[in-house]
Amino acid sequence: MLMSFTIRPRDTVKTSYWEGKMKRLLVLALVLGIIMVSAACSKKTDTKKVSNNLKKTSKTTAKEMKQESSHFGFMPATLDFDSARQAGGNWDRPFFELFGWGQIERSPGEFDFTEPDDYVRAAQENDFNILANIQPFAAWDQEANEGKFPEVQSPDLRGGRTRAKPNDLEAYSKFVKRLVERYDGDGRDDMPDLKYPIRYWEVANEPEMQNPPLTFFQGPPEDYFEILKKTYEAVKSADPKAKVLNGGMAGMQDFMTEYWQGVFDLGGGKYFDIANIHSIGHGEPLNIPEFKDFLAKNNIDKPIWVTEVQIEDRRDKQTEEQYADSLARSYIYALANGVDKLFYVNLKLPDQGLPAEGEGGPGFSDLSTLISEVGEQQPLFHVHKVIFETLDKPFTAEKIAEEINTTEAGANRKITVGHYKFTVDGRIIYALWGGTSLPAEITGKVSVTDMNGNKEEKDASEITLTESPIFVETRQD
Repeated sequence: MLMSFTIRPRDTVKTSYWEGKMKRLLVLALVLGIIMVSAACSKKTDTKKVSNNLKKTSKTTAKEMKQESSHFGFMPATLDFDSARQAGGNWDRPFFELFGWGQIERSPGEFDFTEPDDYVRAAQENDFNILANIQPFAAWDQEANEGKFPEVQSPDLRGGRTRAKPNDLEAYSKFVKRLVERYDGDGRDDMPDLKYPIRYWEVANEPEMQNPPLTFFQGPPEDYFEILKKTYEAVKSADPKAKVLNGGMAGMQDFMTEYWQGVFDLGGGKYFDIANIHSIGHGEPLNIPEFKDFLAKNNIDKPIWVTEVQIEDRRDKQTEEQYADSLARSYIYALANGVDKLFYVNLKLPDQGLPAEGEGGPGFSDLSTLISEVGEQQPLFHVHKVIFETLDKPFTAEKIAEEINTTEAGANRKITVGHYKFTVDGRIIYALWGGTSLPAEITGKVSVTDMNGNKEEKDASEITLTESPIFVETRQD
């Protein structure tokens, strides 16, 4: 059951609420285990930007979203808004139940926005944009499904004991319109004191995951297609400027792509604006090459967001420094290959810890957090901050050299060579690691920044590349 929580001005949500949520929902929200994915390399592309075309329609209209074009976020940033912002996060992906149908419409026609309003207010006081996940389940609607589907292992009592397609799709559609209208910032029926609108809406989560303990949906591709279409139409009806994401694909394993192929075969590609993929322990390429190929196979050309990123191998543990290098390679590779946004899921562990792996826990540890259990900034924090400060601007990217280790699979798959040329605000910045030598075009005096933020001027001939990425900025004469 969702517990109530309070918001203090300029503060975060009470930790006791989120400690409980983290323990339960990370088990449900994240794909567990090592998923075997085939190796592939992506073609060179420029990063795609989602344009911000928000226009004020009245004096009471919410302001345009701050930093909407930012590439970086956390799931959730709420665990430590201050640290998330210092590390370069501008996006927050709250836990799923917050914008769930039954969470808000607790009985037919009876709406209570108290908890999502409080959350949105806290996030916006900390200047975070929100990617909201619409869970299409309400206990009173799901009652008709009891007995038809197995009861989920960790039921949300407001969402119901099953997670099947809504029985009353029209009632669900009316809920979605009311939900989007409340946060669209047009000055009509808005949340009181809304600073800026919520424009991005995700439709459920990993619907192909239908077995305990990760039962996010119950039903064939046809049922999810109906939900996706109905939600898309309702969102656009309430706010034509809003963008819709598919419920993030859990990965690229065969049963996952088979499920989504069924959705796409029905025309599902028409009912989302942004393609959404997850990568929890799936290796440094973050499922991006396979996902791009899968989309292309279905003639889908849309911006790509990776809304769950975790690089820790739950079996073969590494050091904090190794995880930091791994995230640096992943994020630079993703941005150079056209991914628009990345959400890291292990900002900080809850004070009470996570369930044991034998109990279905995700296997994360303090080794891959940005903020340690004692509140210290970890190597991952500095990597995230350096990449944010360097690349969180409009840029173009050129791939000079790229190699992915094809002999390994899952979490062990690494990007062994990455040579990329970014043009950022007229500056030429190379991101480099691996290989035997610098690209031939880099000569003379350059500025070198490592992943800890240390900078020094040196001659290009003095640079030795390692597996730890560096940024090299050339002089513009």
